[in-house]
Amino acid sequence: MKVTIHQPEHFPYMGFFQKMSEADLFIVLDNVKFRKNYFQNRNKLLNKSGDEEWFTVPVEKKASSKIIRDVLTNTNYDWRRKLLTKLRQNLGVCLEEIYQPDKLIDINMKSIEWCRKQMNINTPMAFASDFDVTGSKSQLLANLIHAVGGKHYISGPSGKDYLDMSCFKGIEVSFFQPKVKNYYSSLYNVVYDNKDEQ
Repeated sequence: MKVTIHQPEHFPYMGFFQKMSEADLFIVLDNVKFRKNYFQNRNKLLNKSGDEEWFTVPVEKKASSKIIRDVLTNTNYDWRRKLLTKLRQNLGVCLEEIYQPDKLIDINMKSIEWCRKQMNINTPMAFASDFDVTGSKSQLLANLIHAVGGKHYISGPSGKDYLDMSCFKGIEVSFFQPKVKNYYSSLYNVVYDNKDEQ
């Protein structure tokens, strides 16, 4: 069984889903430390003027001290209305249901499921936190793969730079090379691909 593992990003770039579609199981790495202002709570699009722009889910002040699955959104101001307006004005989409939850993981999973549906990707998914697995970095990944009976790990291309291959005994490791037009959010790409088909 081919397994791939990735943190639950917000409307991830297209390579995230290309890698997912190559696997027999996708494990959502939700039990590692949150990294603020990376792709876990924001992503990029090209706005109507053709300029790069971030769209962000604001998170609680203590988010950086938590693991991803426990991070809450910021409750101090009306960020949902502003974000929904930005997406509607620039992409013509209404995504109120995606942004209703108070936990970032729930919002991100809704964004991922929305994209999977648009791209007809049905790879089974599981959460790392559902397994009684310990370890850090490469050892955690290898332990998760063993826990699900995986024999092949599909890493992202940057895995060549950080994976400790000695942890993956008995597991074949390959490095996926995405073929993407750009590194903007999947939301941006899906919307414009659908417009091209109309």
